Amino acid sequence: MKNFVIFQLDQLASRALRVYGNNDSYTPNIDKLCESGVAAEAAYSPCPLCQPARAALWSGQYSHRNRVWSNGRAWPITPLDDTFPALGEEFRKAGYKAVHFGKKHDGGALRGFECSEERETRIADENKRFPFNMDSYADKYTLDEAIKFISSYSFDKPLCMVVDFINPHNICGFVGKNKGPHEPFSGPLPQLPENYEFDDIINRPTPVKYLCCSHVRQAQTVGWCDDNFREYLAAYYYYLSVADRYIGEIINRLENSKIKGDITYILLSDHGDSMAARGSVTKQVTLYEEVTRVPFIFSGALVKSRGIAKGICSTLDLFPTLLSLAGIERPNGLDGVDISQILTGNTLPKREYVTSEWFTEWGYTISPGRMIRKDNVKYIRYLEDDGEELYLLDRDPFEKHNAAKDEPELLANMRALLDSYIKDSEDPFYTLPVKADKRWRSHSCGYQNHRGPTAPEELSGNNAKVNVSLVRNQ
Repeated sequence: MKNFVIFQLDQLASRALRVYGNNDSYTPNIDKLCESGVAAEAAYSPCPLCQPARAALWSGQYSHRNRVWSNGRAWPITPLDDTFPALGEEFRKAGYKAVHFGKKHDGGALRGFECSEERETRIADENKRFPFNMDSYADKYTLDEAIKFISSYSFDKPLCMVVDFINPHNICGFVGKNKGPHEPFSGPLPQLPENYEFDDIINRPTPVKYLCCSHVRQAQTVGWCDDNFREYLAAYYYYLSVADRYIGEIINRLENSKIKGDITYILLSDHGDSMAARGSVTKQVTLYEEVTRVPFIFSGALVKSRGIAKGICSTLDLFPTLLSLAGIERPNGLDGVDISQILTGNTLPKREYVTSEWFTEWGYTISPGRMIRKDNVKYIRYLEDDGEELYLLDRDPFEKHNAAKDEPELLANMRALLDSYIKDSEDPFYTLPVKADKRWRSHSCGYQNHRGPTAPEELSGNNAKVNVSLVRNQ
C-alpha cells in the first residue's frame, strides 16, 4: 500500500532552508526529511501568488489555462468546474482516502479531497517580538484536526493526505504591525542577503521599479533601516520554525500509526518570499528567484535518493509524479512532467525550460509578466513598457545585474524561446490588459521614496472593478 503525505507551506522560499544553503533558519524536522530524502535543486512555482499557485498545483495547469489569475477582489475568478483535472479526484477514483487539512485558497482545484473546515484556534504568543495572528491561529487548528484524523482513521484505504500550513505567511501581518520607522529589536539578528542593496533598480522593468505602489506590504517598509529588514528575516525564520514544529508533530503521529514505514512525504510551497532581497518583502509582481523558487522535497518509503537532484522543474510536476508513483492513469490536460525518477536516480528529467507567470494580485494594478529559464539563463518579460530582464544565474545567482542590454544575441534567443512557448501553450500573454494609473508611476525611483496610499489602498475603498474580458475557454 502506497501512502502519500504532502506538506505545503505558504510563502516558503527555498533559500530559507538549510538544504538549499541557509544557515540562519531553524527547521530540524524539515532537515530530517531532507537527510533521508532528496530535494529538487531548482523547483519553480507556476505563479508567485497564493490562489493562482494553488489552483495550478492541484489542477496541474498553468494559470493561463485554468484562468485562476488573481487572489480575487477587483479581478474575481470563477472556481474551476469538473471539466478540469483535479489531483484529489484522481486519487479518490483510484480508491484512496484523499483528505486535506488547512488553507485552501484553491480556486476550486481541491475537488475530490475531503477538506476540513478553515477555522482558527487562538493561542498565546510564544515570543513577544513575533506575535501570532490569524495565520498562526489557523495553523494550530489545522494541526489539531490532522492529528485527530490520524488518531481515528482505520487506514482501510491507502492515504493521500495534504496538510496545508499557512506559515511562514504570518510575516505579512508582522510587516503591518511594524510599518514605518521604528526602533530595531535589540539582540542578535540574521545577516542581510547579498542582494539587499538594489543598485540596479533604474535598469529594471516599470512594474518592478514601482512595486511599492502596487504592494501594500512593500509600502509599509518606507522608513525602515537595515536592522528593520534584519528583524523581518528573524520574524520570517521564527514563523517558519513554528510550521516546522507542527510538521514534526504530524510525522511523529504518522510514524506511530499502522502505516509506519509505508509513507512517502512531499514538502513544497505555493511560492517564495523576497526575504529582504533588493530591500523588498513578501511577494508581488516580481519573478525573481526568491519568490519563484521553492522547496520540492521527497522523503520516506519510496525514496532511495539522497541529497540534491540537479536540474530544473516545476511544482506543477507534483500531479503527474504522484499519479505515476501510485500507478494511476494520467488524465489529459496536465502541464507538468513526471519526475518520479528523482526518487531513485537522484536526477531530474532533462527539460528545455521551465516557466512562471504573473498577472495581478487583486486587480487594482495589472502588470502581466512571464519568466522562462533555460539551463542557467533566465529571461523575464513584462507587457508594461516592454520591460525585459536577463540573468545569467551561474554568474549572477542573486540577480543583481540585469544583463538585457549587455547580451543582445542571448536576449534575442530567449525572447524567441518565450514567444515560441507562448504560441505552443496557447498563452494569451500578449493580449492581456495592462492597468497602471500614472499616480503609481510618478515618484522618484526607489522603494523608500514611496509616498501616499498604494493602488490597492486607494482603489479598494472605491470598490473599483476591472472589466473582465478573459473568460474560460475563450
